[in-house]
Amino acid sequence: MGKPFLGVQILARDVEATLLRCLESTRRVADEWIVVDTGSRDRTVELARAFGAEVVQVPWEDDFSKARNAGLARARAEWVLCIDADEELTDADPAWLDVLRNTDADSFWMVIENVLGPESTDRLFHRALRLFRRRPGVAFRGRIHEEVAPSTPRSPENRGLQTCPWRIVHCGYRPEVLLHRDKARRNLHLLRLALRDRPQDPFYLYQIGVTWCQLGRLDKAARWMTRAVTLTPPGAPYRPTLFRDLGMVWLALGRFREIELTLRPELERYPDYADLHVIFADALRAQGFWEEAVDAYLRAASCPPSDQYVHSIGTNSFRPLHAAAELYLEMERWEEAERLARRAVAASPGWEPALLTLAEILVARGLADSDIVIELAPFAGKPPDRRLLVRTLAYIGADQAALDLLERNGGQPGEEEERTLRIRCLMGTGRYGEACREMEVRFHQDNPGSSRPTEEVMDFALARWAEDLPLPHRFYSHLDDRLRPVYDGLDRWMAGDIRAISKMANVIGPGRDVVCALIERAVHLHLLPTAERLTTLPWGPFGLTLAKALYREGFVYPAADRMLDLLARRELDAEGIYLLGELLYDKGHWDRAAELFEQSLALGFPHARAAAAAAAIQSAREMLEEAAAQHPEPGRFAEERDALEKAVRLLNGLGWHTRWRGRGRRNRRESTADLPLYDRQK
Repeated sequence: MGKPFLGVQILARDVEATLLRCLESTRRVADEWIVVDTGSRDRTVELARAFGAEVVQVPWEDDFSKARNAGLARARAEWVLCIDADEELTDADPAWLDVLRNTDADSFWMVIENVLGPESTDRLFHRALRLFRRRPGVAFRGRIHEEVAPSTPRSPENRGLQTCPWRIVHCGYRPEVLLHRDKARRNLHLLRLALRDRPQDPFYLYQIGVTWCQLGRLDKAARWMTRAVTLTPPGAPYRPTLFRDLGMVWLALGRFREIELTLRPELERYPDYADLHVIFADALRAQGFWEEAVDAYLRAASCPPSDQYVHSIGTNSFRPLHAAAELYLEMERWEEAERLARRAVAASPGWEPALLTLAEILVARGLADSDIVIELAPFAGKPPDRRLLVRTLAYIGADQAALDLLERNGGQPGEEEERTLRIRCLMGTGRYGEACREMEVRFHQDNPGSSRPTEEVMDFALARWAEDLPLPHRFYSHLDDRLRPVYDGLDRWMAGDIRAISKMANVIGPGRDVVCALIERAVHLHLLPTAERLTTLPWGPFGLTLAKALYREGFVYPAADRMLDLLARRELDAEGIYLLGELLYDKGHWDRAAELFEQSLALGFPHARAAAAAAAIQSAREMLEEAAAQHPEPGRFAEERDALEKAVRLLNGLGWHTRWRGRGRRNRRESTADLPLYDRQK
């Protein structure tokens, strides 16, 4: 038997669930397999030997390098490929072995694809030195995040290494895997030991920060990463990734100004790192600097593809394009929003967030639902994903168009998701009787005592009441004991038995919460008469709940009527006063809006501060326009006008104003054709 050419090295412990897949993925290119086992109690060793691997059993001594070097000492192959048991080798064409046979290089980068979630877009890529020539003196070093010495991934000379076209897919960073194996706490222990060996090593400081992030302690993660930043030399290859991870932690902590100040100089050092541009743009967006954020997103989208940096999939294409489109949508710059949204969905057909945004833009432009379907279909995958299109249409309130798509298969019921979508679209088109029948079938198919999702329970009750039908006995078998008397009393009330509620004093607390949720759901489904009937319950006041629900769902005209009545009766709370101020603001009644915002702020509603400032500046801008009209000299007041407009744009970017999405945007567009709000109040 000849000397093996490519050997695979795997460090393993209790990995019977993944080991064989890992080994099988290397079969086409390897002719030697060495599994270093550090104390498995499952079938890991048995499976490895059955595959044909040599098993080296060593005690675990809190040192990855020591264990790996034990396996390396047994290797006979000329080339070594290091892979973990929760990884698989892909794109492994055996023809590339000829490159290894004829190269003068001693090592190659390999791209690692980290699976972070179920979607194809939930991926993080980085590269590592996993393929190297076995020579005397070549060994691993470091207790954790071990490296091949003397030529290591952190060494400057490795920047010029070539990249192997084979790819490694790693599944060990999925949240459920980290939780199950307690990997993060093990890593924290090893990193502390490593830092004891090499005090103030910035790489280990950085990795401790990463580990605290995995454990959910972002405050600690930020502190350790900040220490690492101060000690990391400019030429360290991991430096750009350190700034990426610190920026993401700061985003989660809301430290947007620190991101802006820290990343500006780093973007000059790494101008082609898309992830840094996206994080920088996210921080600008959160502070209200929308125009600057759009520029930063577009710079990210212009970065070339590169495996040089750790990067998330799409950060140089569809993700920043979509984010910029969302901002243009909020600024009501429809043409620019549509152009960027189309680029985003073209770069990643079937990516739902971008498809939803494009649908919203088409609604804002006034396209008919049938035309929206035609526009969206090319971007819903190949062939188009019907469920994705239906979800998108339902999201924007195009329920009839969604039903038409669902019924193209002859009206036969599809899988669970399709049946749920069909019921919701039937509700959205007012076909409550059909929705009732389909939901009743589902309730009957379930075992008694099994629970249905809360929204389905509410939808069934609302549809029955909309049809003046009582709730069937089977309905109650899917409720817990706390909710049964509540729904029984509500059902009797909706049937006209006003005495039913008086017998329910012991469930007023949970009953009030259920009624509020039902009113909000009824408004979402356009069941406004049913919502109105629920407000007459004596547990209220529910009129305020209805007014707010109408406003949040985009029914600003009927919401205005109710809020004005509540204001006259002094029954409007701080949030309600604030929302009424928004209505006045949108109609251009700045002074009256400012008064309401100030009242809301005095009552403790925090968003009202930015809103009051925006209204005051709008009022000042209006006064400036009047002055300019009286003094029409060219350029007069131009500087002041620009300053006020910039201030308004900044305040509007702080998120103080309600932003309607999906069907709420459609509702608002259809209900605000004419809103003579201020005139009615005189």
